[in-house]
Amino acid sequence: MTTGLCSLTSQMRKVSRTKAVAVLWHGMRNLNVTFQHHGTVVVDDVAEVFNGATPSTGDEQNYGGDIVWITPKDLSDQKQKFVYQGERNISQAGYDSCSTHLLPINTVLMSSRAPIGLLAIAKKELCTNQGFKSFVPKEDRIATYLYYYLQFHIKQIEQLGTGTTFKEVSREDVLKFPILKPKDTILDLWEKRVSALNDRQLELQKENENLSKQRDELLPLLMNGQVSLNSDLSPLLLYYRVPNKSENNERKHHSGNSCGHAA
Repeated sequence: MTTGLCSLTSQMRKVSRTKAVAVLWHGMRNLNVTFQHHGTVVVDDVAEVFNGATPSTGDEQNYGGDIVWITPKDLSDQKQKFVYQGERNISQAGYDSCSTHLLPINTVLMSSRAPIGLLAIAKKELCTNQGFKSFVPKEDRIATYLYYYLQFHIKQIEQLGTGTTFKEVSREDVLKFPILKPKDTILDLWEKRVSALNDRQLELQKENENLSKQRDELLPLLMNGQVSLNSDLSPLLLYYRVPNKSENNERKHHSGNSCGHAA
């Protein structure tokens, strides 16, 4: 693997400048600046990398707490740029029982097995299971750049995976992965340009998730008659109507008749 990584590093030095320019281009095409960089460094120079872990599932006390805990399935299901909640939280006892790490906001999460390459930016303090390599930027301004850089080079990262049952990328190989680091002035311009876009994207993501949740809650009520459409006001306006006693009795009567006919 060391030989393969050295070969990959050599190749990356030849192409990474072009690819890094492409990563920056969308956010900087109107800034009229010349792309400048410090040269090719490695991930270890720009971020700390953490593994995750899973508390024992045999102890119910490890789950249901307030600590957000992310698995690759969460990213696969959500398919979003940002992550701030998962399907299942863990408790303080669960956190203390394993070797996972509490990661700060703007940590870049990358699934490192089953599959390799799902990415998201943390927008809440959280931790992960062992299916991740999590990048905590040493400078806040490089977080979004790092996210896009990893996304752009995910095929090369996948090539580092080893294993028989399923491939996994090791923390050691991730730390040695080459990265082209722009000069600080360029990163400042990049961050200035994308930070407002990130804030708006996060806002819209949360709005969409709330709307989806409301839809999922209202549709069953609509189907069983507990929610009606108010056509006098708006076809989109829903109101909740509690059936009175006679209506409930009538429904039970019809239900009983239906069962009788079916029999």
